[in-house]
Amino acid sequence: MQKQELVSHPSPSYFASVQLMLLPVLAPLRDIRRDDVHAPVLDEFMGGLGVGYSYGPPYGDRLVTWADLQRMEMPRRMLRRQAAHNLDARLGAAQVHGQPPALMLQFDGIASTLLLAEPFWAGLERAVPGELVVGVPARDVMIVTGSQSPPGLAKVRRAIDRVFFAGDPHLLSRKLLVRRRGAWEVFTQNLAHAAF
Repeated sequence: MQKQELVSHPSPSYFASVQLMLLPVLAPLRDIRRDDVHAPVLDEFMGGLGVGYSYGPPYGDRLVTWADLQRMEMPRRMLRRQAAHNLDARLGAAQVHGQPPALMLQFDGIASTLLLAEPFWAGLERAVPGELVVGVPARDVMIVTGSQSPPGLAKVRRAIDRVFFAGDPHLLSRKLLVRRRGAWEVFTQNLAHAAF
């Protein structure tokens, strides 16, 4: 009986340690179920993607639910702030692989989360021709190229197609995203001017 009581009423120190392990992760907005307390807390991001919050490591396996928020007595705004702080603190773990025209990113099995890390992108902007363009076909896959690199754009599109063909437990989006004026938006390319 004592053990069950400890599980149903965790200590404040337990919740403090859990907060230190939270990171934001991308998830498709189609997963939103606001009427279910056991559904994940998802905030709208863009292009059909939302931001969930994951315990870890490993990250991405278990998302914070509305019931978790109630148990932790944590306001949603504090959840967002803590996860963003934790992400910024872990950016040193991000890795860039490959050579232009396309680069692959790795980050604790949730590479797509790097979309949410503002400080990360300043250094990469100078590494690609044109604006930063990314593909995030799955939570653990992010491919980066430049808007003025037709071979890079083609490579990113092929990689997205391969990930969707192979399947993945955390598929995200077939859309390319572009970074403009410090924000992400869906990339639409004027095909009349594209040199393929």
